[in-house]
Amino acid sequence: MIKHGLVITFVMSGILVGCGKNDSTEQTTQLTPPPADFISPYRFIKFRLEAASDILKTAANANGSIITTTAQYKTRYDSTDGVITYSEIYLLETAPCSQTEPFDPIAVLNAVAVNPKNLEERDRMTHLANYYDHQEKLKISVTCEQDGTPIVVRFSNKYYQG
Repeated sequence: MIKHGLVITFVMSGILVGCGKNDSTEQTTQLTPPPADFISPYRFIKFRLEAASDILKTAANANGSIITTTAQYKTRYDSTDGVITYSEIYLLETAPCSQTEPFDPIAVLNAVAVNPKNLEERDRMTHLANYYDHQEKLKISVTCEQDGTPIVVRFSNKYYQG
């Protein structure tokens, strides 16, 4: 009888332990940490286009944008009146993402050298997470914009609503 009671206790313990677990199907892509010389794209917001071009060692195109590509990232910086006001970075190693499968936006933010502790989360959906950085006065979006593409992080001070 004691053996039977112990078996039931162990079975119930296993069931109860499992109850507290989060059965999230969130993608846990292991992202490569940014290289030591990596500068997060948001750092270029409010830079003069020419200064950013010199730092990035890439000429701006006729539209006033700078585009850089590495094995890990494709980054675009857009300017208005010669000042960078928007940037986005595609994490190429996250392709193909899916709009119906959740992902870990914190891992993505860490992969582009953004400290999530400085952010206020505003919206969270399966394919999108929006944050506000009140210190930098930025809206930051992490999204899978369409199935099969890489996850993209967008930085803008134009849509910041602090």
